[in-house]
Formats: sequence, C-alpha cells, structure tokens
Amino acid sequence: MNKIEELKLQRVAFSADEDVIRRGIIEKATEVGCHSAYQLDNGKGIVGKFSISNYGEVNKDVKDALLKFACEKSGIKTPETKADVMEAFDNSVFNSVFNSIQKDVILGIIARVQSPQIMAMANIETVDLGDSYTWEIDSKGLPVAQRASYMSNVTIDQTSGMKSITVTPKVYSLGVTMDFTRILANDYDFGKQIAKVALGMLYAQHKLIVGLVFDTTKTPLYQATFDQLKYVTMADDIKALNGGAEVTAYATKVALSKLGASISTNGFLLKDEFIKEGYIGSPYGVPTVMIDQATDFSAPLVGGEIASRLVPNDKMVMLSGVGDKPVKLVRENYIRIIQQDNISGATNKLRYSYFMAFDAGLATQQHFGIQAV
Repeated sequence: MNKIEELKLQRVAFSADEDVIRRGIIEKATEVGCHSAYQLDNGKGIVGKFSISNYGEVNKDVKDALLKFACEKSGIKTPETKADVMEAFDNSVFNSVFNSIQKDVILGIIARVQSPQIMAMANIETVDLGDSYTWEIDSKGLPVAQRASYMSNVTIDQTSGMKSITVTPKVYSLGVTMDFTRILANDYDFGKQIAKVALGMLYAQHKLIVGLVFDTTKTPLYQATFDQLKYVTMADDIKALNGGAEVTAYATKVALSKLGASISTNGFLLKDEFIKEGYIGSPYGVPTVMIDQATDFSAPLVGGEIASRLVPNDKMVMLSGVGDKPVKLVRENYIRIIQQDNISGATNKLRYSYFMAFDAGLATQQHFGIQAV
C-alpha cells in the first residue's frame, strides 16, 4: 500500500471518528435541551415530560465537548483562557460548526417533546427544505341502496370524489442574544438557551394547530350555547360520522369548570367531584381530557389574567380517537441559524437569528365538533 492510500484510509477513519463524536454531542445536548424545555414549560402543556437526574453534570460536559469539537474542526486550540474563548467565537469556521450542531439539537428537541394533548388534534409531517405535503381526501359517502326490480335502471349513481389539500411550510423566525461575559466565564446554561429557541418554535406551531381546531367556522358541528340533549346528540353524531370511534372532549380546566358548574347541581356525587377536581370527568357519558393552558409571555396581564393564552377558555373541541387527526402540521427538517455581528459597548452580546418553515391546515376525513361554554 502506498503513502497516498494510507493517508486516504486515515482520513476516512478520522472522519468516521468525527461523526461518532458529533452524533454523541448532539444526542447528549438534545437530552439536556429536552430537560430544560420541560422545566421551562413547567407542565403548562407545550411539551411532554422529559427529565434527566444529573442535569448539571451532563450540561457542563456537553458545553465542554461542543467547544472542544468546534475548535478541533476549525483548526484552533481548545480554549484555556477567556481570550482563547473570544478568539474561538471570532472564528467563522468555529461558528459554522457550533451553529450546525445547535441546529440539529433544536430539531431534536422539537421532535421529542411534543405535547400529547395538543398532538391529539394534529398529525405531523416532516419535509425537505422547500417542499410541501399533499393529502388526498376521499369521500366517506356510501352508495345508496334503492328499491328497484331486475328490469329497472338504477336511478341514483353514487360518485366518489377526491380532494387534494396541500400544506406548504412558511418561514418563521426568532432572535435571541447571549451575554458574552457568560460565555467567557463558561457559566451559561447551554440546555436552557437552546430549549428557549425550541419552545418558541413549538409554541408557534401549537398556536397554528389550536387556532384551526377551535375555529367555529371550520366545522358545521358547533353549539353556541350548552344544552344537555344537544351536547349528547352532537357527540353521538360525531361518533357515527367517524365510523363508531369513541368521542372525547378536549378543553382547558377553565372551560371544563364552566361546563361542570352548570351540571354539578344534579347530585351530591357530581358536586363532590366538581369541588374536588374543578370539573366533571365524563359529563353525560362523554369523557373529557384537560388541556393545560400555556402562554408565550408576549402580552402583559390584563385584569389579573393572562392576555396571551394558547387555548381558548370558552370552547371544548370534541374529537374521535382515530389516527386521522383534523389538523396536519407540515414542517421542514431544517433550521437556519444566522449569527449577527457582536453588539459591542457596555453590553457585549452574541446575537442569533433562527429561521424555520412550518404551517398547518385542515386535511382530514374526520368530523369534529365544538361546544361553547
């Protein structure tokens, strides 16, 4: 074997080792990001539960490993002093490597920590950069059996219609800054920083889903006022329209409490459940699932209440437990990160802009209903 072939084999082996290290960093960084996302969400409903016991230790190891890996890839020494860290973040190759790993970590967090309550309303499809996704919605109508004779013609011919619904992701962006002094001191919380970006994107996606499924103009099955018989009838109709799949009502605790207040006078057991839980679990035989309220903190408190709520408190959405969810969320498998010029002066910060494309649309054979409370 000549020297050129040996060098080629060494380069291949080195690249394979690099890939293993990179994937290991991404995996651990995603775990600390998921942990931080759940802690930041604090059970408010944007993300599902995720926790690691030794967060502080793993978070520090991730920061150190990422810093070392990005330095090695950019041909500079591993930082030992604050000046070394400053030099690293002034290196364009270092930033490119650092940000490429950030991108993969954010995508990993978004994929792992979806809220099970919100996802009961939507299916998710991931597409390549610049692509869209199309659903073919078939007619659910059955051919009508007509009274006839062997000598007569069929008077009604049933047609089967297909409708194409395409959802094309649209670009959303958010910007964050990081104190350079924290980076130099290496005491910033990497998991928390990265989790905030993921939560911001997730909140925007969930807002699209909730906005569609709670929109009373999107379904003919809507009751503006509560009536016990009409409520049960609507649930039974939805069950029949969806092939016999059981119906569940999804709503916030406030909405369920409004409904419970109107029916808790029907007996001591109901009143006891209402006082203890704040709502009735299965009013009139229709099971309920409580959706935790969430906010992006984008608006101040108004009258002692949150002004920027994710889920409306005056409606319940009634869904069948089928795989075909009403809303389809389509998102690209890519996040673009642009690092802006540092802000110099009294406060020295790193500025990052994040771009991700996603959108949602109603594309389903499932029927769903909305009950106002």
